[in-house]
Amino acid sequence: MRTQVSSALREGWGLEVDPGDPHGVGPEASSRATLPPELSRAFDGARSATALPAELSEQMRAALLAPALAAADEPLPFPLLRQYTRYWRDGVRTDYENDVRRLGIMTGEAVLAAVATGQQRWVDRAADGLMLLCELSTWCWVAHEQSHEAHGWVVPDPDAPVVDLGAAQTLQVIAWSDLALGEELDARVPGLRERVRHEARRRVVEPYLSCRDWHWLHGTAHNWTGWIHQHLIAGALFLLDREADRTDRDAILALSLAQLDRYLASFPADGGIDEGFSYFWNGACRLLEALDLLITASGGLLTRDALAGIDVIGQLLRFPQRMDLGQGWFVNVADGPARPSAEQPWDVLHRWGRHLAAPDVLAQALAHRGSGPLPVLPELGLGRVLTALADDEWSSADGTGAAPPHPGETWLPQVQVMVAREAERHPLGLALAVKGGHNDEAHNHLDVGSYLVAVDSAPVLIDLGQPTYTALTFTDRRYEIWTMTSSWHNLPEIRGHGQGIGAEHRAQAVSPQLRLPADARGRTGARAATVTAGIVEAADADVATVTASALELDLAPAYPEAAGVRSYRRRAALELPGREPVLAPAPADQRAAATQPQPIVEVTDTWELGPTDAPQPGPAVVLNHVIAGEILDHRPGLLRVRALSQALVEIRWDRDLGAGTLERRAVDDPLLAQSWGEAVHRLRLTALDRGTGLAHGSTTLTVQQIRDAPPAQTAIRP
Repeated sequence: MRTQVSSALREGWGLEVDPGDPHGVGPEASSRATLPPELSRAFDGARSATALPAELSEQMRAALLAPALAAADEPLPFPLLRQYTRYWRDGVRTDYENDVRRLGIMTGEAVLAAVATGQQRWVDRAADGLMLLCELSTWCWVAHEQSHEAHGWVVPDPDAPVVDLGAAQTLQVIAWSDLALGEELDARVPGLRERVRHEARRRVVEPYLSCRDWHWLHGTAHNWTGWIHQHLIAGALFLLDREADRTDRDAILALSLAQLDRYLASFPADGGIDEGFSYFWNGACRLLEALDLLITASGGLLTRDALAGIDVIGQLLRFPQRMDLGQGWFVNVADGPARPSAEQPWDVLHRWGRHLAAPDVLAQALAHRGSGPLPVLPELGLGRVLTALADDEWSSADGTGAAPPHPGETWLPQVQVMVAREAERHPLGLALAVKGGHNDEAHNHLDVGSYLVAVDSAPVLIDLGQPTYTALTFTDRRYEIWTMTSSWHNLPEIRGHGQGIGAEHRAQAVSPQLRLPADARGRTGARAATVTAGIVEAADADVATVTASALELDLAPAYPEAAGVRSYRRRAALELPGREPVLAPAPADQRAAATQPQPIVEVTDTWELGPTDAPQPGPAVVLNHVIAGEILDHRPGLLRVRALSQALVEIRWDRDLGAGTLERRAVDDPLLAQSWGEAVHRLRLTALDRGTGLAHGSTTLTVQQIRDAPPAQTAIRP
C-alpha cells in the first residue's frame, strides 16, 4: 500500500497546503498559488546563492574545457523536417530527438568552456546554440506532439506549445546557461537573453500556468513529475528574476512543490521504484535534485534537516545499491538497460548521504566517484554539471578504496522485487533477482514472475531490458515489441498463451523467504523473520538456520482465462549450503574447501491446469529461458555457458524434458547490443504434451557456477 501522506515536503518546511486543491491542478490553481513573503524574498537571491565557485583550479578549468574542445569541429546540429516526420512515416523518433538533445548538450559544453576560459569563441558558440534552440519550431519531443492528433499534421503547431519532457529539458539548458553566462551574453549579444526569456514564457511558463490538465499533473505520479518540475524550478528561479515576474515565479514554485509532494507520496515506504533502476535517475533522483535547488536558492530558509524525518527519502537513496549487481550491471526490470551508463549524478546520493548520516549511501556514491578530478559530464545536463561543481565536498571527495555496499538481501514488498546475493558486500558469485507485481506498471513489460541470475555480476539468465524507443513503445501496440513479451522473459507459455495485459494480470500469494541476520544463525526452534523497507529483522523466538533466499508466488492470474490455469506456483531461490562465501583464490592447504557443496539457484514450477473449451495454440507448458553468453555445451538436461563475466555456468533441468530447443536471436538494436553483444539465446523446454484436459506438472531448473581448480576458490567471510 502506498503512503497516504501528500504534503510531507511542505509540512517539513512549514508551508501551507491549499485544502481545496492540495496538488495544484484545479482551473484556478495558478491564481491561488503563492509563497510566504519571506520565502519569496529569499528566492530573489537565487542567482547569487547558486553561483559557481569564484576560484577554479587549472585542473578543473581543463576538465570543463575538454568536451567543447573535443567537439570544436562538429557543427551545431539543427534537425530537419524529414527527421521529424520519420515518427509517422517509419516509427523512428530518435533521429529527430537525438539531434535536439545533441544541440542542447553542445550548447552546455560551450557554456562550460566559456566559464573555464572566458574566451569569446566559446561565448559565441554558446550564443549560437541558444539561438538555435529558440528557433526550433517546437521544444516538445516528437512522440509527445499534439498537432498530428488535432489536425493530422506532421509538422508542429507553434501556436499550441506542448509542455513535456523535451520542453523541460530545453528550458533547463537555457536557464542554467543564463545563470552561468548572463553578463557575458549581455555584453557580446545584447538582446539574446530577452529572446530566451520570451521563448521560455511562450513555450513553457504560460502553458504551464494557464493549462492545468496536462496529463502528468493527474493520476498516478511518475518520472515526468520529478523531471519536468525540476526544470520548471530552475526556469522560474533564473529566468523569471525581475520584479514584474514575481507573481508567476512564485506560482510556478508553489505549484511545483505541490506536485513534488504528490510524487514523493507515490513512492512506497520501502523506496521501491516500479519504473526500474534506469528511471531512478530521471525520476526519484530528479525529485531530490529539485529539492537541492530549492534549498540552495532559498539561502538557508528551506533546510535539508527539516526533511530528515521523511523516511522514504532514505529508502529511495538506497534503491541504486539494492539493484547493483556489480561491475556496471544492474537489475533492470521494466524499461532500462542491464548495463547502463556509469555516468550518473552520483553527487546527489553523496550530498543527501552526508546530511542523513548514511554511510552506505556515501559508499555507493564514492565508489562511482573514484579518485582524481571531478568528472565533467555534459550529457547529463548543464544543470547537473554546474550543481556538482558547486558542491565543494563532492568536488574534493576521494573514492579510493570505496566499494558499493552490495546488500546480501533486498525485499521490496510493494513492487514485489527480491534481490539476493551469494556474498554480501561483494560482487562475485551468484545473484538472483525475482519480481512479482502486475502487468500495468510504469514502463511495464509482461514479466510477472520472471527472474534473472547473474554470475560474477553479469546476468546469464537475463532480462533483456529496454530497446530503442519507437513510435510503438508507448501505444497499445507496445507488446508487439519482442523484448516486452512474456515469451522473451524467463517465463512459461501456457497452452500457447503468454501473459495478459493490465493490472488484473498479476502475481498472487506472494511469499518471500529470507535469510536471518548473522546473529540468529545456528539457533534451533521456530522463529519468524519480518521484513520492513528492505531490511530483514528477526523476531524474538528461536529459529533454525535459514540458508536460502527465495520468493514463492502464483502466476495463474497473470495468464488469460483461455489458458485455463488453476494455479502456477513458482519458487525461485538462491540456496546457500549453510554459509555465505566470498570467492577468492585459496591457499594450497585449503583447496579441499572447493569440494564443499556450492551455492545454486533453483527454480521450481508446479502447476495445475483445468479443462477448457477454447482452442489451444500450443503445448500445455513451454518454459522459456533467455540467455546471454557463449554456449559451450547443450544436451538433454544440461546447458553449459560462458557468461559475459567469463565465469562458467551450468544450467540443469529434468533430463526427461530432453535437450529442448535452443534459438539464437541476433541483437540488432544498438541499445540492447550495448548490454548483450551481437546475439542472445532462448532455451525452450516443453514440459507437457498437447491437451485440453486436467494437467498437473512440476519441473526444476538449477543454475550453478563451475569453480574449477587451479586456481582453487574457497570461502572466506568479508
